[in-house]
Amino acid sequence: MRNVVVLLTCLGLMVTAQVLWKSALSRVGVVDVMSSSLPSRILLLARSWRILGGLIMFGLATVLWFDLLSRWELSLLYPFMSLSYVFAFLAGWIFLGEHPQPLRIMGILVIILGIVLVSRSAP
Repeated sequence: MRNVVVLLTCLGLMVTAQVLWKSALSRVGVVDVMSSSLPSRILLLARSWRILGGLIMFGLATVLWFDLLSRWELSLLYPFMSLSYVFAFLAGWIFLGEHPQPLRIMGILVIILGIVLVSRSAP
């Protein structure tokens, strides 16, 4: 049970970081790495609490990931990380107003099926 709580917390932190970053980028605009405006965009992002908060959350998620890696087999653990796709899909829909499309929904269902199959092989 402990490992499941740590895994879900890790996933929650990762997805929350991505939502914060997407929110910050929506305010700044396109970050084109080939553009001459890149330095000014990076400065704008560096001043954003959303970027900083996302970095902190991602750092905490990394520490939790280390904990999980020290306890589980990588071949069992890593497929569970695909739950981040499911959570990000839901977060984009709920918090960012993104519209779910039928093919994406089918893809999410396939991911969930894969997780169910992998979980059945857990000791």
